[in-house]
Amino acid sequence: MKKFRNWFVGISLVIGGIFLGASSANYFEINKQLDIFTNIFKEINLYYVDETQPQELMEKAITSMLRSLDPYTNYIRETDVEDFRIQTTGQYGGIGASIRQRDDHVMVVMPYEGFPADKAGLKAGDLLLKIDDDDLKGLASDEVSRLLKGSPGSSFQLTFERDGKVFKKKITREEVQLKSVPYCGMVGPNIGYIRLNSFTNKASKEISEAMDDLKKDNELKGLILDLRGNPGGLLTEAINVSNLFVPKGEEVVSTRGRIKEWDRSYKTLNSPVDTEIPLVVLINRSSASASEIVSGTIQDLDRGVVIGQRSFGKGLVQQTRKLTYGAQIKVTVSKYHTPSGRCIQAINYAERRDDGSVEKVPDSLRMAFQTVGGRLVYDGGGIDPDIDMEVKEASKILRTLISNSYIFDYATQFQRQNAEIPEAGTFKLNDAQYKAFMDFLADKDIDYETKTENLITELKEAARDEKYFESLERELNKLKKEFKDKKAADLFTFKDDIIQQLEAEIVSRYYYQEGRSRQMINYDDEVKKAIEVLLDRELYNSILSPPEEGASSE
Repeated sequence: MKKFRNWFVGISLVIGGIFLGASSANYFEINKQLDIFTNIFKEINLYYVDETQPQELMEKAITSMLRSLDPYTNYIRETDVEDFRIQTTGQYGGIGASIRQRDDHVMVVMPYEGFPADKAGLKAGDLLLKIDDDDLKGLASDEVSRLLKGSPGSSFQLTFERDGKVFKKKITREEVQLKSVPYCGMVGPNIGYIRLNSFTNKASKEISEAMDDLKKDNELKGLILDLRGNPGGLLTEAINVSNLFVPKGEEVVSTRGRIKEWDRSYKTLNSPVDTEIPLVVLINRSSASASEIVSGTIQDLDRGVVIGQRSFGKGLVQQTRKLTYGAQIKVTVSKYHTPSGRCIQAINYAERRDDGSVEKVPDSLRMAFQTVGGRLVYDGGGIDPDIDMEVKEASKILRTLISNSYIFDYATQFQRQNAEIPEAGTFKLNDAQYKAFMDFLADKDIDYETKTENLITELKEAARDEKYFESLERELNKLKKEFKDKKAADLFTFKDDIIQQLEAEIVSRYYYQEGRSRQMINYDDEVKKAIEVLLDRELYNSILSPPEEGASSE
């Protein structure tokens, strides 16, 4: 009971800390609700018929409360603080490898070049069996990840399986620094390319160094900054990355929240790297938060052209606040506004339907703002690209090959049988190698339903309901058989798309993440469009110019 009292007092202090930040107008209501809650919690834990778990109960209450606010306000347990730190720094002590679940085991997806896993000879497809004497079978990937991490310099014996054979290796953990920039290189005549995966505390430094490298051996006349799939990160780094391309003293973003004294305007503090080089920023539906601050700033200041699809629409800012017992809370404290004054938040979490769901801001309610040059831009729904590119959906068969790990497994087999391949970007899978892939699939279950099959099934059900089935049965069955025959040819119909994924997966076995990025650029329509725009200065300038008076901007 004494242990429970001490724990309860700690939780009360945590809640009290939240209370201290409240406005005086809500003083009575907050105090009242805290009193009710603490009394209910105490009564349940003291008198409930069965033994309770106070920590579990409290975490469920906290999680439920925060879920009613927005997806970004989160409680971070003491045990999860280190994982949160890794997200913001990209730095941890470990072996340097991405892993994932494979049935009852955890499998290596890719070792990072030059880190302990790579030095120890681990390869994609290896199954992790033991860490020292601890059996890993049945553990989830996050549990195994925690066991693999540790203080740099500490060692352990790893037992793993490859092609049915068991190996043991002594591995010494090192400080692992994940790159924010996994690849940079030249992709066209004097056109440079930089991919940014996340806004860690070294993002701007890595981009600056990448630009220096590109300029060192090339006459750089245009730059592509790829923010596709980048979920964001640190606000300060979004400002610093923008600062690489815009002058010192320029407002990048302003934040506004309920506590007015916390409202701030953030301006660039440093001399830029290059304010003149033609710039294209690539975004997509998964570009969020800090990615939207950078792309929105570049767009609002008419500093470059944005290409891709409308971004995610996260215009909220979170602040991490420390709690007692080593826990933390990441709480949404404000909304951010780009230089034109727009907030691109797509969902209004303050207004929920009766069932608790929320909806996006409709296009009809989005307000217009202007860039410094007079171009129209809109709030309330992410960053709209200056050039909208259609999303090419993967075929059903390709999605099935990926989700069932058939492409992954074939790439693993390919590496076992081929000591080397041409360098990334030049590797091409030939017809004989694709035939070998088809042979590899011969005994695999490739079961998927297409929209056409679903419609045929629906048509048969409708025919039964309306008493037409007997007269149409022969034609419907014939149609289903004809389509099944056509579906069997999908490996040929979608050969080009499948080869692209095969090549990227195979190249990653030899040239790691950097090689995969370089290989995929060969088939990237948005990169090709960016190169076209950067090479045509007249087109580039026309996109950044406001429409002529009287002309429609639709």
